[in-house]
Amino acid sequence: MKTKFVWFLPLVAAALAGCNSKPAIAEVREKQSDSVKLFEEGKGVWFSDETKKLFSLETVEVSEKPMQHHMEKTAQVYRTGREGVPASAMVLLSSKEANELKAGQPLTLKGRNTPETSGVLVRLDNQAQHVLGEVEGLVEFDDAQQRYPAGEFVTVTFTNGNAKPVFVVPESALLTAADGSYVYAVNGSHLTRTRVKRGETSGGLVEIEDGLYTGDLVAAQGVESLWLVELSAIKGGAPCCPVPKKNGEK
Repeated sequence: MKTKFVWFLPLVAAALAGCNSKPAIAEVREKQSDSVKLFEEGKGVWFSDETKKLFSLETVEVSEKPMQHHMEKTAQVYRTGREGVPASAMVLLSSKEANELKAGQPLTLKGRNTPETSGVLVRLDNQAQHVLGEVEGLVEFDDAQQRYPAGEFVTVTFTNGNAKPVFVVPESALLTAADGSYVYAVNGSHLTRTRVKRGETSGGLVEIEDGLYTGDLVAAQGVESLWLVELSAIKGGAPCCPVPKKNGEK
């Protein structure tokens, strides 16, 4: 099969910023030139001095850093607190999740319209596992102001154990598309879109559970532009935008 190349003028790169814009894509195609070769099908975006300058590309090495794991669960308040008596909530956990926790473990808790407060995991009850298939966790927290009425659902966050070394990249290196998460990894003379499995996010870094190894180089920014170049070449200007991140999304 004949190798396919795509060529673009640097001066029309700004047109790629218009996601789902057919006129912008058409303008790019009309102004195709042999001045800069950006994409080679089957390999990815060319990693050349021209493309580095065009997209202000910078690369970063995948590193290994300690990171704590956090687990968020939904709990339901079943007892309202008062002075001298803590409020109580129940949370359902899978066997695997319960095995990572222990009674006495501190946690944070937040309602829809209330500030974050601290609490503690008082007890893990395995009896419900035979009926519900899950372990019941009893959570207690101070609520003398009675801000959490019985029946309200709250978000409980557990921080599990000591920080462990994991592979990380900057959040800006991660491309979140409709079918998963990707990075653009340096592959010889190309930047190849590579699927990864993401984990925790902390301090501007995101854990990579699968898909990369320490020492790999990835594009640290400009991944949306690289994505647009690839899609305009392969899919002829089909809908091209990555899925935008929601507030608070990992």
